[in-house]
Amino acid sequence: MEYKMGILGIVFFLLLVGCKKDWDEHYDSQPVTSNINVWEALQKEESVSSFVGYLKQYQYDTLFLTTNTFTIFAPDNEAFSQFLEADSVTIRLLDYHISTFFIQSTSIVGKRKIQTLAEKYALFDNIGTGLLLDDIPLDFESPLYKNGKYFIMSQVAIPRLNLYEYIASTNPVLKNYIDSQDSIDIDKELSIPIGFDEQGNTIYDTVPIIRNIFEEEFFPVSEEYRNKTATIVFPKEDNYNAALTAMAQSMNAGYQDYLDIPLDWQNDILIPYLLERGVFENMLEREEFLRKSINDTVKLKNILGDSVVIDYQPGEKTICSNGYAYNYSNFTIPDTLYESPVRFEGEELLKTIGASRFAWEPGVTVTSDIVFPAVQEFIKSASNDSILKVNFSRGYTGRYKLEFNIDNLFPRRFLMVFRTIMRVGGVFEIYANDQLIRTFDYAEYSVNRGIIYSVTGKRYIPTAEGYNKFDCWLETLTEYGKAKIRIEYKGPSTLSLNGLVIDYIEFIPYD
Repeated sequence: MEYKMGILGIVFFLLLVGCKKDWDEHYDSQPVTSNINVWEALQKEESVSSFVGYLKQYQYDTLFLTTNTFTIFAPDNEAFSQFLEADSVTIRLLDYHISTFFIQSTSIVGKRKIQTLAEKYALFDNIGTGLLLDDIPLDFESPLYKNGKYFIMSQVAIPRLNLYEYIASTNPVLKNYIDSQDSIDIDKELSIPIGFDEQGNTIYDTVPIIRNIFEEEFFPVSEEYRNKTATIVFPKEDNYNAALTAMAQSMNAGYQDYLDIPLDWQNDILIPYLLERGVFENMLEREEFLRKSINDTVKLKNILGDSVVIDYQPGEKTICSNGYAYNYSNFTIPDTLYESPVRFEGEELLKTIGASRFAWEPGVTVTSDIVFPAVQEFIKSASNDSILKVNFSRGYTGRYKLEFNIDNLFPRRFLMVFRTIMRVGGVFEIYANDQLIRTFDYAEYSVNRGIIYSVTGKRYIPTAEGYNKFDCWLETLTEYGKAKIRIEYKGPSTLSLNGLVIDYIEFIPYD
């Protein structure tokens, strides 16, 4: 019995030592607790008396007497002295330094967004070697009081802009682009049926709702969430305009600076290109964009789920309330966006209206004495696996005119190249901005044994599937996006079936 009691005594001693060890380790890493109000404790800190004074001035003392829990981030007196040299204290500023949530630093690893009284999210970061709030070091962490705790910091934290507010302040072109994506829909749940029209369709007393297509596709930059963030890499206004000026001066279009580059081109080509390569989920650090060696290629998955090659370096980083915003370290516009050929697929003129049923896109004008259906025919040998095809009746001699606009061409000289199937054709006239630039008879295909001569002197060689090309000069453009193309049927060819086939039309800059 004595032996058993001795064993139990040894076990109890070991448990007591182990518990004391765990207890000591807890208090070595955690400040001791105190059963007083955090506001009472904060007022005793002489180093933050300026902050306390402003809290009293704006009557925050009554707030801390409630049963709520608080975490207070108190800038020291020197921080307030420096801040007041250029700015002033507001309720919004003070609210940003107070959270109604208890922040236990040891339970946070890495970054955590915390909501403040200002209804803004601040970024709390436990980097292992120290604590940060919006990248500002937290120099002191208080004990745990009965209704919260406080931290002391050597800099005043400025309420962070959200990504939309940041964009609005740094690049109005991107801000205007985002605003232009607003769309008005009808909220059918809130709209009230008030009757029927002559066709029996319900008429609503409508309640409109505005949705933003950009925010739906990419990221809701104007909203703030606890667990939802994004990273946006986009050049600031000065960098953006400088790159546009360099682009303008490199083109043979009579442009001088960024003011000459049309906004339509920026909205249609440049900005979507940059967004696809510059918007990502979560807060990405700069290191994730960098190559490990000069021979490496960096690929990241963008917010759309596509893998994109990172061929730039992010520059200045700005912490926003709902993500990171990076400027470019050196922004240039790839000349492939404006010097490369522009390819227009024939099937882009059509829209699908049913199974194997098609109609012309809005803006396409067809004039014909007889209605001939246009189809999108799927062929693997075509450039985009499909062609535009219109079959005419045998020997048709009536009218057929197809007119459409090409909206993304700069005013310069182009070689306009048609790829088509030569066994279906006729005699056609090609017009650009109402000026005749080429007459082409498909019989030339057989007369020249399949070889078509370019206006440049080179030869186009037919493919086994019957494709070939013919071309002409396009020199009538005076404004961006003002290329009106008309293809006019003049009659049947002697050596081909009647009809119109367009695989693609390519516009090649030609200086």
